Amino acid sequence: MTPLNKPERRTRLWQFSLLYLLALLVPLGASYYLFSNNSLADENARLKRELDRTHQEQTQLVAQFDTLTKHLQRIDAVDQRLREEKNDLVLGRLATNNQDYLNNIAVSLSQLRLDSAQMQIPAHRLLVRDEIRDFDLFRSNRSTIDALRQELAKRGADAQGNAHVAEELAQAKQQIIMLQASMSRPAPVASAGGGGGGGARPDSGAKLQIALLQDQVAFANADCIRQRALERKSRKERKQLLEQSRTAFIKILQDPATDDLKQSIEKTLEPINVELGRPPRFFGLF
Repeated sequence: MTPLNKPERRTRLWQFSLLYLLALLVPLGASYYLFSNNSLADENARLKRELDRTHQEQTQLVAQFDTLTKHLQRIDAVDQRLREEKNDLVLGRLATNNQDYLNNIAVSLSQLRLDSAQMQIPAHRLLVRDEIRDFDLFRSNRSTIDALRQELAKRGADAQGNAHVAEELAQAKQQIIMLQASMSRPAPVASAGGGGGGGARPDSGAKLQIALLQDQVAFANADCIRQRALERKSRKERKQLLEQSRTAFIKILQDPATDDLKQSIEKTLEPINVELGRPPRFFGLF
């Protein structure tokens, strides 16, 4: 049977088909517009380039940081040997090696600073900046450590020198005691033929030797006071010790045993007088 509303049905079918096609064309056209251009491909290529650049810069930083770490390990090993070594030649060579490692660190930091200026990842530049700051602080502390080590070695050498001077003083005092004992012995009876005139010479020579030894002992004591003054950092203590040393030297100058000793004392007094603000010529007076 033929439906009575066949024309209306045909009209409605065409209307539905047309509306369906229009509704389907909208998402299809939008999809074609979005996926037909190169925006996504360009974005993917850009991300891939950034990832490759990140890997490249990270590899470069890891290599440079490993080099700096190896230098630090070598410095630490040398420091451990410096604390245990006693040979002066070996100590000098170890100190030179440490200085070479510090110079290598300075060169590596300079190269790292130049490379960081060309890096395009902000996080990498920030990491390099912090690393350079930490190593600069390390180098500053290292300079302080080296200065303290040199001062300690100097003080150790001064202590050894003072011990040597004390030993020499003890020997000189022993010689004085022996000479005084020999002089106090009764002189042997001189034989005929004017032997009495020759007996005075050994006594005068012994007295001169005793006077020289006593002046040398006094000089060593005064010089020890001067050395102690040079080690003082307090200006008041330094000035007091220098005054004591100057007084001891001038006391020797009042009656020096030899001219050489007098000249030596005058040369030693010159820098003391300059530091104390005293006149360079004292003519044996305070």
